[in-house]
Amino acid sequence: MPAFTSLDEINRAIQTHNPFDRHFVVKTQQIWANELPDIPSINSHASKAILDAAKKIEESRIATLGIALLAPKGRGKTHILSRIRHRLQEQGNGVFVYLSEYGNLSSIKHQFLQGLVLSLRKPGSQEVMQCQEVVTALLNHALEKDFTPHHLIAQFPRAVAKNPQLIEKIIAKVFQLNLGVEDPYIIRALLWTLSAVHAPYALNWLAGKEITESQANRLGLPEVSERDQEIYAFSSAMQLLNLISHYKTPIICFDELDGAECGDEDVVDVSGFTRAMVVASLGKDIYNSLRCGILVTTMYPQTWQTEVKILPQNEAIEDRIAEQKIELRPLNEDTTVELVKCWLQRFYQQHDLEPPHELYPFDESELRDIGRGKPTVREFLKLCAERFSVVPIDSVEEVSRVYDEIESSLEDILDDNQKIANALAFAFTRLSGQTLEGVTIESVDREVAPKYKSSGYMQFRIIGRENGNEVKIGVGVLQNSHGKSVGAGIKRLTWYRDFDLTRGCLVRSKTIAPHWRTANDCLRRLTQELGGEWAGFQPEEMRPLIALREVARSLEDYDLSQDAFEKFLNQRKDLILENLLIREILSDPSGEAPVEVTDEDEEFERAIAEAAESDDDVAEELLLAS
Repeated sequence: MPAFTSLDEINRAIQTHNPFDRHFVVKTQQIWANELPDIPSINSHASKAILDAAKKIEESRIATLGIALLAPKGRGKTHILSRIRHRLQEQGNGVFVYLSEYGNLSSIKHQFLQGLVLSLRKPGSQEVMQCQEVVTALLNHALEKDFTPHHLIAQFPRAVAKNPQLIEKIIAKVFQLNLGVEDPYIIRALLWTLSAVHAPYALNWLAGKEITESQANRLGLPEVSERDQEIYAFSSAMQLLNLISHYKTPIICFDELDGAECGDEDVVDVSGFTRAMVVASLGKDIYNSLRCGILVTTMYPQTWQTEVKILPQNEAIEDRIAEQKIELRPLNEDTTVELVKCWLQRFYQQHDLEPPHELYPFDESELRDIGRGKPTVREFLKLCAERFSVVPIDSVEEVSRVYDEIESSLEDILDDNQKIANALAFAFTRLSGQTLEGVTIESVDREVAPKYKSSGYMQFRIIGRENGNEVKIGVGVLQNSHGKSVGAGIKRLTWYRDFDLTRGCLVRSKTIAPHWRTANDCLRRLTQELGGEWAGFQPEEMRPLIALREVARSLEDYDLSQDAFEKFLNQRKDLILENLLIREILSDPSGEAPVEVTDEDEEFERAIAEAAESDDDVAEELLLAS
């Protein structure tokens, strides 16, 4: 390779690949993936405080600590958490728990449990799930062995198949350790995470999500509806965390607490409380119940002063979640240069280019001038993105790139009723004034009244006209796996008079088990007697709609204009107009069940049957040890 690549070649690469573009917002998936360059010197005092606290907990010098990262928008709060995540992954001494989406504030404890289990699904330091590392440590402790996670994952299902009583024997040994876990089913579910086939269902159960009766029986877990699980959510979360804390330090991070939404006015505990208020109160409860660990919250200083500090018991909350308050610093002359150098190094390595100097096409003195103005990380990266590009960036193309990025990163979309319903309601709102499948859409009603009767099972109504007649379609997304929940939801779709409907529409991609009597009776009434509809769908039909709504909600974060988004939607009308699920909801009901729906139990049984054969060494050792 010559001393440096020709400037023509470098400039061609610059025209087509801007390493700074769209990377000034750290997204949830980037917290877990090692995608972003990190400059350890930037706000090193913040990450050092968290890691030092973790070390003190390991050495039993302290038990619990609450740290609040206070900084205005764009100063790198989420980036610090990403740094902590990857440091823990390198060192293997902690479990990283991350929440940034809080959903319905009225069920914040259930949201916390789900966020905890979602974090436990993520890879730890040994290239297996964090929960699998914890279970391995638990088994080695209980059985006085030295198994590796990989060996256990390969052999555990075989060992259980040879001795169905193995799990009971292990649970008995675990309870002799007095680890503070009261519910043996939590241990059982954790053990099942060592089986690749059973792990997804065991983790869903741990998260308080519904699994089918057949799946529950296979796992030996009680079949509990999601609504019943909300009662036990906080207890389950704390039992999990306190078990984890015997083997690794849990670092629990609550990010993005600056949302404007408030709790449901009908729920006394959260009525009128903002996201920061609700999560801060939850943090106090977690601190009080946590055996040991670190709580980290991030928010704007203004949010802390105007929302958290005015809470009842604010001193008690502050003592627990903000024993240390750490302010993040803006960039300076040196860190601006370091940041650009790091990002460009990765860019040139990826494209196998050798620049004339490590800051090309920037000038060091220019970067230092910018650094003297003490910009935030976000402001500086946006400035770099603008100055790096040789050709003007088309705003609609920017929206398109963000859409593609979000759409490709979506995961676990089929089990979230609210996320699916929100995306559908967003899409139908965009169709206001248009006619599709013979229905002219006038409006979308997100508040289905009376709320106490709907109970969240019917998420919105579509108001419009068809053949000159008024149409009011009540839509209920029911991806639940428990017959009780599905039956309750479909029953409400038949209450036309209560909810002022002309048609009810069930949105569900899964089969309805023949033995779910209430669900099937209500479904027959809905589709055969009342002219309602069951609209099935495939994941690829939902992904574009969910991605569109996420883009619309994130325009400010990505520095995109509403006008650019509208132009993008105008160019990509097909994303909504040609969506098969959108058309199915509006079309004349067929009265028939959809053909392409998923049988969860059948898939589960097939996966078990297809589980690969493996050697017996660790399986035999497990059997003997238990």
